[in-house]
Amino acid sequence: MNPRERVLTTIRHKEPDRVPLFFNAIDAKFVKAIGNGNMVETWKKLGVDVFAMVRKTWCEGIPSGLGYSPNPPPPEESLGGSGVAGWNGIDEFGRRWKHGRYIGGALATQEDLLKYSPELRLNERYDKSLIDLWKKDYPDYPYILFSHTGPLGLTIECFGFIEFCYALFDKRSLIEQSVESKTEWFIETSNYAVDLGIDIVIMGDDMGFKGHGYVSPSDFKELAFPHYRRIVDSIPVPVFWHSEGYIRDYIPMAIEAGIKGIHGIEPAAGMDMKEIKKEFGKDLVLLGNMDGNQILCQSDLSLVREEVDRCLREGMEGGGYLLSIAGSAHESIHLEALIEMCRYLQEVGIYSKKV
Repeated sequence: MNPRERVLTTIRHKEPDRVPLFFNAIDAKFVKAIGNGNMVETWKKLGVDVFAMVRKTWCEGIPSGLGYSPNPPPPEESLGGSGVAGWNGIDEFGRRWKHGRYIGGALATQEDLLKYSPELRLNERYDKSLIDLWKKDYPDYPYILFSHTGPLGLTIECFGFIEFCYALFDKRSLIEQSVESKTEWFIETSNYAVDLGIDIVIMGDDMGFKGHGYVSPSDFKELAFPHYRRIVDSIPVPVFWHSEGYIRDYIPMAIEAGIKGIHGIEPAAGMDMKEIKKEFGKDLVLLGNMDGNQILCQSDLSLVREEVDRCLREGMEGGGYLLSIAGSAHESIHLEALIEMCRYLQEVGIYSKKV
């Protein structure tokens, strides 16, 4: 099978030739070390089965993804990773950044919401010529749109976590307006990407801490569920949901809203993929569960192989599973561990010799 056939078979909950490999984001250090600065060469050498595209967003005029450029900001300006390298100040949604790290929100009033409701800028958010080139040169790959711009998680970050908790009681109407506005923006910018050839949309909407979610299930039901369903109904390709942290309590509502898959399934947060696969595997495609906080951040490659084996045991049977790090391939991950994860998957992730 080619990568496109492999992934499409998997998301139909059928068994392909092997488990596909997916990255939602990969740090610039790996792109330089593996692909000599070329993202496509990096993906191909690692055996990645999906090409991931992103929306461009801005903070004080500086675009996301600056850290992947030939002249990235110095390390002290990139503490949050390549995606938000060089960000200082307030971004177009109302999130505050310092040296590329999120530090809080700027949304507190109706005037703030108007100020930090970005224009669509569709032609500027995507590199159409690059997408056209990739689609022409690599037609055997599926294309996924990924970015952290889901409506509720983005709203929480725009308020700030503590401020959002207070706002649930005294500014709930403002929260609802923010989620509504961001839902509209997400739909419009996603559909433009679909017109460019995107096959799957991943809605990055982080909703979990370690062991519990950001909001109660009842607040999720009221503030997120109807907007998730509207997003699914408005976008003509499958919509997956990315969230790190513990989101187990929200999964039934995500399925009811029409979400087709989840990415993350963070083991360190208490997300048990074996249990999730058993209960929800017929309804959801699962992407993730590879520990990127400890296992891939050390040099014992036998532990890396054991973790791949565990993920395959718990996720691969019957299809519907793509191996992926629970988060991104961030800069603290060891190069050798990342390469071994990808190499070993090619060896043992074959369905004719299940782990």
